[in-house]
Amino acid sequence: MEVALMSAARVLINGLALAQPMGGVRRHATEIFPRAAAILKERGGSLSMLTPRSGLGFRLPGVELIRSSIGSSRVQRILGQKQALEGAIQSLGPIDLVHGGHLPSAGPKGLPMVHLQHDVRRQSSLLGRSWLKQAIQNAQAVITVSQATADEVARLATPRQLHVIHHGGDHLQRVKRSTPSKPFVLVPGHLEPRKNPLTAVRALAEDPRLPTMLFVGAVRGSMAQRMQTEAARLGVLDRVRYTGPIPDQELAELYATCSAVLLTSRLEGFGLPVLEALHAGARLAISDIPAHAEIAPTEVPRFTPGSQQDCATALSQALDQAPVMGQVRTWDDAAESLVGVWSSVCENRQAP
Repeated sequence: MEVALMSAARVLINGLALAQPMGGVRRHATEIFPRAAAILKERGGSLSMLTPRSGLGFRLPGVELIRSSIGSSRVQRILGQKQALEGAIQSLGPIDLVHGGHLPSAGPKGLPMVHLQHDVRRQSSLLGRSWLKQAIQNAQAVITVSQATADEVARLATPRQLHVIHHGGDHLQRVKRSTPSKPFVLVPGHLEPRKNPLTAVRALAEDPRLPTMLFVGAVRGSMAQRMQTEAARLGVLDRVRYTGPIPDQELAELYATCSAVLLTSRLEGFGLPVLEALHAGARLAISDIPAHAEIAPTEVPRFTPGSQQDCATALSQALDQAPVMGQVRTWDDAAESLVGVWSSVCENRQAP
């Protein structure tokens, strides 16, 4: 099969698992893929994406979307994705590379694959580890969004190529900072166990001087009820507020007016709110996990994950100090790096 030149790669993304609410995976897709499509188009290439039957639920300008007959469930995707990819390739014409970011991975025989691994939180089971190991072995290149995740991937298997491409942090508008009438601490992220929001609630009981906490993100499972119950037990219910998911403009305004940003996660593949806070010039306190430590300046107060005492202390320190400024990578840079990996894989395939 003839392969396109490095400057004209034709890439198909397996997007069958991308119909998700806003979070790290969806943010990555909405920011990086349209930029990558523009780069490829300028060089004579193209970017297409196979989507589930219901579509994605969000726009990807410049990316050709091909709806499959596959439903949104994992079982349907596992059983039908290979055939759906082959059908998409037949309708598109020549494709040089398939890019995927979910497990189990799949790709037509004879085409190089690039696998994107956001994190390893679902690879604790034997089946999950087996799927990830297979994806690593089948891919010509593996991309992770942090060195922390790259290290986890490398412990499981040795990729042919392993690349770290950090997220950009310039997707939210930078709003002029101002002081709200009532101070509050912004806690962004889905309400789910790995984000560990209960530690934030419990930190309020450790220090009555801490401001109200505003949790912004989608609710997963029963976490919101658990937080309500814990806040009532500790007598801090009046200092806990929720918004659910909000538009980007409102989120940018919250970053600009909050007293500080608090991140309590036990596990992250990257930790995008760290960059969002730095971009906004907000004070910040973080759980001391590898992904956070990788991108946060050393001056940012941090605490042992799960320790409400440490959390309260670190947050108090953040509130008392000036905002920490840090370098924030752009999504344009990230897209250039992504296209560079794709092009390198295609170029290596051409080599004798």
